Amino acid sequence: MSVGGVARHGEWDYIVVGGGTAGCILAARLTERPGTTVLLLEAGGEYPGMALSVPLPGMRLTTEYSWKYFSCQQPGLANRRISFPMGRILGGASSTNAMMYSRGSGGAYDRWSALGCAGWSFADVLPYFRRSENQQHGASEYHGAGGPVDVSDIRHRAPFSRAFVEACVEIGMPYNADFNGACQDGAGFFQVTQRRGRRVTAGEAFLAAARARHSLTVETNALVCRLVLEGARARGVEYLDRSGERGVALSRGEILLSAGTFNSPQILMLSGIGPAAHLRAAGIDVRLDLAGVGRNLQDHLRVPVLYDSGRRSPGDMRNWIPGAIEYALRRRGVMSSNCCECGAMVRSASEAGIPDLQFVTHFQSHLYPGTVDLQLCLLHTLSRGSVTLASADPRTPPVIDPNYASQPEDIRLACFGIRLARNIAQAPALRRFPLGNEVLPGADLTADRQLELYVRSMAETCYHPVGTCRMGNDAIAVVDPELRVRGVEGLRVVDASIMPELPNGNTAAATMMIAEKASDLINGVPSPS
Repeated sequence: MSVGGVARHGEWDYIVVGGGTAGCILAARLTERPGTTVLLLEAGGEYPGMALSVPLPGMRLTTEYSWKYFSCQQPGLANRRISFPMGRILGGASSTNAMMYSRGSGGAYDRWSALGCAGWSFADVLPYFRRSENQQHGASEYHGAGGPVDVSDIRHRAPFSRAFVEACVEIGMPYNADFNGACQDGAGFFQVTQRRGRRVTAGEAFLAAARARHSLTVETNALVCRLVLEGARARGVEYLDRSGERGVALSRGEILLSAGTFNSPQILMLSGIGPAAHLRAAGIDVRLDLAGVGRNLQDHLRVPVLYDSGRRSPGDMRNWIPGAIEYALRRRGVMSSNCCECGAMVRSASEAGIPDLQFVTHFQSHLYPGTVDLQLCLLHTLSRGSVTLASADPRTPPVIDPNYASQPEDIRLACFGIRLARNIAQAPALRRFPLGNEVLPGADLTADRQLELYVRSMAETCYHPVGTCRMGNDAIAVVDPELRVRGVEGLRVVDASIMPELPNGNTAAATMMIAEKASDLINGVPSPS
């Protein structure tokens, strides 16, 4: 049988496009309802198991399982093109990220609600954070136990990590034992999505049990080309299977687009849903003029602040043999580390409502061996960019323009962070460590203009792009607060692209929450209290 001359591959209640973090959760949760059939399509391959599961060595291989995307030249970053190795594998970014579990402040989600996203305040979404979580320290007001995703204390604490936390306390920051608790301010150790020192992916946590159900079909190496529309309704998806054959899968219920911040808007535009003038310029028939598709791209920006450490990095390959032995025997030691063991959440001004700057220490620099990084991350950025089509061919990467550092406030926040990092570096604990000379940006760079040029020449992505299918109730919003694409029946977007603003934390936990809440919205289940 065929649809429009293309082979028909079957019909399901739901089709989930994208087997990343959100897609795996959706597929698993929807098939918990008896008799519900789900097709999950993932452009990448199966999770390779031990190749990525041991944290330290696995993180060196993640680009092999990623979309090798680049931004266009960024005028705000010295015309550099920024690399975006986003996960192209079952489990998506949860299979390739640094495993940090950081939700951000409750105030960030209250801001979503204030922007017109009813039902998305922190009180509304906290139950969904808790639902996914299997917290090492047990259930509490802010944490869940018994969920699919293990959230654990990191099992290795390098001397540098311990010294950094102590130094932050010495200069007046509070110690924070739980960045996901009542308050995010202060310095401490991050928790990670690991089970006994081993990476936990969304694919493993959610799909392992779900794949035993006959109601779930998972097809990997399946590149979705476009949505099949019948009038104003999304009826199916057209995709290339692993053999390169073009086929169509049809849905009796809904299509759930979970392809991520870059690919979800790309698929919408390839289907004729997006800014009409841009679609016509790309040679695509306009099915729905939806101006917000691809707009509102935002990201956390990171800036390195490197110091001589005077010692071999814990992650140095010369430590790998003893590290591998310790890991094999106890699942502990440097092999269980993500190299980003601790950090600090800071407000740049006393009137800032929530922390807008994060330090994430890093002891594994490939550019400058023997250094440690007091890396700063801008948690609140004002610059906004876009995702557009480069071609009507779905195999061609989209044009990614984050428009980094286009707002002077972003540069001012970065310069504040560099100066604060220098204060931390002078604290007694890090002097005893000891830290040596400042390698980057260099102690001789002190003026505002010098630091600005440094930021523009060295800043990179934190790999937290969001916002290109923004949720809201205004004319530019792509989805409504129930994640339904405006003007199209039977179609929702469920991934980081729906975030109206970045949370002031890593986006992995927030993406899990979005998928958990979406499963209730789809099933018509009232939000838990």
